[in-house]
Amino acid sequence: MTTGPGTGRTRRRLLVAGSLSLTVAALAAAAGLAIIGNQGHNPPWVDWATYSDALDRLVHGAPIYNARQLSGPYTLPEITTTGYVYPPASLPLFAVFGNQPLGLVAWLTLNVGLLVSGAYAILRRELGEDAVMYLGVAILPVVLWVGFLNGLAAGNVTIGLCGVLAWAWAIGRERTPPAAIAVMAVAKMFPAVLVCWTTPSRFLRSAATAALIAGAWILITLPLVGIGSWIDFVHAIGNSQPTCSYGPSVACVLQPALGVSLARLAALGLTGALGLGAVVVRRDLVAFIMIAVAWITPVSDLSNYSLMPLFVVWIVVFAIGVRRLRSVSVDSTVAVLRRRTGRTQPAR
Repeated sequence: MTTGPGTGRTRRRLLVAGSLSLTVAALAAAAGLAIIGNQGHNPPWVDWATYSDALDRLVHGAPIYNARQLSGPYTLPEITTTGYVYPPASLPLFAVFGNQPLGLVAWLTLNVGLLVSGAYAILRRELGEDAVMYLGVAILPVVLWVGFLNGLAAGNVTIGLCGVLAWAWAIGRERTPPAAIAVMAVAKMFPAVLVCWTTPSRFLRSAATAALIAGAWILITLPLVGIGSWIDFVHAIGNSQPTCSYGPSVACVLQPALGVSLARLAALGLTGALGLGAVVVRRDLVAFIMIAVAWITPVSDLSNYSLMPLFVVWIVVFAIGVRRLRSVSVDSTVAVLRRRTGRTQPAR
């Protein structure tokens, strides 16, 4: 039985259709589970609600950070929707997403869109035009993983920031825009370790540019948020305590031996070491894994969505693995054809 170009095109169309259908079905299932899960939550979409309520307090001149955060040690569950744990300059970035239902829908769409488009961009870099055929298989473990489901149900920003991480691999080690790093620093601080996704010769310039952009945004938004909000933010971060009930974070593992403060400093030190190490490591994949791990190490409460960067690494490894397998397959086919035609050397 012979196969021609028409058969190959038909097979490709079927694979593309199957991959896209699997992607859409997985996303629809995740959205359905998130909606069902939120029926028993008060408030629903809890992290989005926390961002939205903080924005509402800012607009009405009320304190962004809860008095509980400023008076002494506290844990994050204690200040859900009544407090805030991110820099005050992040709230103007969230302004267009603060209303419900349109703002909530736009927020979820943006975050999921960044992650899925970033996954496709990774595959496109490694597999070229065949990327779409593998999208469903690559994204399925991510979309149906409990961390993604919990992050989606909460409306947490980590999903979207991990999409930026995915795009960073696709764009390349020396081309990640400093503006994107600045936004991550303003939005959630720790993911700004992506500034280390570069080479030694470009590191200082990239870090300085990102810092200038972030600093400019802080100055622009200062009249809106006020200096007092920044003072409260420093106090709130200093008083935050890990609950250590969401997985073995670095701070929680070290806390019995070092105490809370030193354990948190040690976690930050490990983040810095991994980030700077990634700058000097020559192999892109090794450097990327180091950055993904550095993203997680300072997180005191290692809740499920905090592991999302490792699932971005999974997509990168999957794409590289498929590319190499296909390369081996092509080389084997060429070798067989050469033996059959009696050629041992390529034609010149």
